[in-house]
Amino acid sequence: MAECTLKDWRARLARLWPARGAALAARRVLVLGDSHVRVFEHWWFRWSLPRVRFDVVYVPGGTAIGLSNPRSATRARTRFDEALARGAHDHVVLNLGEVDTGYTIWACAARDGTDPQQLLERAVQRYTHFITELASRHRLIVVAAPLPTLPDDFEPCDGAGTTRKALAQPLARRTALTLAFNDAVAQACATLAVPHVDDRAASLGPDGTVRAAWRRRGRADHHYARRPYARWLAASLRPWLA
Repeated sequence: MAECTLKDWRARLARLWPARGAALAARRVLVLGDSHVRVFEHWWFRWSLPRVRFDVVYVPGGTAIGLSNPRSATRARTRFDEALARGAHDHVVLNLGEVDTGYTIWACAARDGTDPQQLLERAVQRYTHFITELASRHRLIVVAAPLPTLPDDFEPCDGAGTTRKALAQPLARRTALTLAFNDAVAQACATLAVPHVDDRAASLGPDGTVRAAWRRRGRADHHYARRPYARWLAASLRPWLA
């Protein structure tokens, strides 16, 4: 019999887990966010938290600043509300903000001549309002917005990369804005007694930017590498979900 490779084992786990996981699951967790929450599809969660079922609802391009507009281009707020209304969950995990600090705030500032700091405060205010609403009805955990991974000299490999490249904001400035966003959201969560988990201690290197191990190999991508991010998230969420 041919030796089963790690890739084969992962593929088999992915095929068998939906039914097996549903039978084992003691907790159901609804995950809401932008495309970064697709990390919860990684096989590590099935291995590390086998009794947790993650229902992932992601809205590509979803922003914190757009949550107040139900008719936004992404319809993120509407889609989140629909997901929340479909059934009960033991916890809700929320992760937004990377699109704001990595693109939207800079694009709006360039277009309208607005101070990025004012737009940051607006994004935090709208996000905090949504967090407050969720926390009043659900057991909520907020995950910090991922930090920027694209270096100043990156070569775009898709439409999203080309759009971000056109803004030409230095990595250090993008990182500082994201950290400021996460700090403000963490402070609001502390006031509301809502858990907030932040990966900066694991993801940031000595130079103050995201470590190479947390960046995807072979292409410029604004998402974290899934393996280290999944492992960090599973360990960080375990106190509430295990």
